[in-house]
Amino acid sequence: MASTGKAALDDSVFAEIVEAQMVPPLRPANTSRQFVRFHTGGASTVGSFPLWGDPGAAAAPADDLTEISSTALTDTQQSATAAGVGFRVDVTDLIRASHPSDLYAEVAMLVSDSMKEKWETDIAALMDDFGGVTTAASTLTPVDLLAAVSALEQRDIPGPYVAYLDQKQTGELRQEIATTTAVYQAGRDGELVRPFGDSGFFGTYMGLPIWQSSLVVTTAGLVGGAVFAAGPGVNAAIGAYELIPMRLAHQRDESFTALEFVGYHAYGLVEISDTRGQTLKSAA
Repeated sequence: MASTGKAALDDSVFAEIVEAQMVPPLRPANTSRQFVRFHTGGASTVGSFPLWGDPGAAAAPADDLTEISSTALTDTQQSATAAGVGFRVDVTDLIRASHPSDLYAEVAMLVSDSMKEKWETDIAALMDDFGGVTTAASTLTPVDLLAAVSALEQRDIPGPYVAYLDQKQTGELRQEIATTTAVYQAGRDGELVRPFGDSGFFGTYMGLPIWQSSLVVTTAGLVGGAVFAAGPGVNAAIGAYELIPMRLAHQRDESFTALEFVGYHAYGLVEISDTRGQTLKSAA
């Protein structure tokens, strides 16, 4: 009796079983909204952050009969211009009916994540814009990190501070801490060896909270990394003017028998004060 093996029937009989739960794409953690200063907003596409000029120290009069001179105060401003960004995916009835997963829910998640990725990319591009640079392109060390903190302190920048690094820099920092013989690290470095999580929080080093972006290190500006005065207080180094908050909507387009998922966001970012931030190293 002749027999027929699986190979002969693969295209006509045997089915392919597909898991209903799909593996999501790798996306960067959206961490940076918590340490920028948000503009109060209004009926304009431009939001400005005013800054006082430094009037300097008081001068001593020549004697007690000398009139104290009047000093004119100065101010400047940095402006963020809000512009719209968007992302859209159309899901047809046919693909939804034949897809094994909850396609509407997954597409909504993907569109939302694309909007967050745009925000994170724009924040990262500011990291090498600070005029003060601690060191040239090199392996990041704990000494570099603390030197950046010291640079801010020497400019009388009040805290709190935050560090925003890429994953290559945090890896270098972790390796340096692991190989150092500094007594300070004994029993205090456990939080810096845990794997990266969705929150993007890397750990705290000598009181400095460190946030890690999972954007690829080729993203413009991110390779610099920075330590800066954190928001939302008035001394924050980075400002955001969010004219239209990030939103996700959907609408039916019957002519295409599809549901459109649309993400939209209108915002602008600006370095409020160059002295309130320190780029860690120049880009390689």
